[in-house]
Amino acid sequence: MTKIGWICCVALLASSAGARAEDKAAAPAGAMDMSKMGPMSRPVTKEKEDKKGVDDLYKTMMDAWKKGDVVTVAENLDFPVIMLSDDSSGASQHFEASRDVWLGIMKPMAENMPKDAKVAFKHSAHFLSDTLAVVVEETSMTMGKVKGKWTGFSVVNYKDGKWKVKQMSEAGWGDMKPPGAPSAKK
Repeated sequence: MTKIGWICCVALLASSAGARAEDKAAAPAGAMDMSKMGPMSRPVTKEKEDKKGVDDLYKTMMDAWKKGDVVTVAENLDFPVIMLSDDSSGASQHFEASRDVWLGIMKPMAENMPKDAKVAFKHSAHFLSDTLAVVVEETSMTMGKVKGKWTGFSVVNYKDGKWKVKQMSEAGWGDMKPPGAPSAKK
């Protein structure tokens, strides 16, 4: 789409959307009332509290990972969890993992983690609503002479009174065939 096309689309959306979700003005005839459906109907209203909840989720999960306690990590996931990655050719791969499949994948990884492994981790939550957020994760790891860093992300949702991970995403796992997992979807 050309730059002019984008400008026209944005102008059209801006004029048809009417006002922000807080405004009570009626939508123009024939236009969707975006104060009742779509992202303007679900504004973020309690980011400070939600940020603390997501920070608590990540602290619990990171403490459990350090101990190799994948069962505690699993308690903080909303199953089925979506596993998203790409393979060596760059093609995206994903599948939904049940609790049993997820534990089957992660337990051997945790049990076989070298004792000299050191992991540093930071996360930054970006809220889409009061019940949905994307968390960008910056990780660095040292295992013996191997050092590296990467960025991943998770989608978290607020369910049953707490934040849980619904999707986990990191690059490079698409060539691995997880035990008991269905074929990856492209």
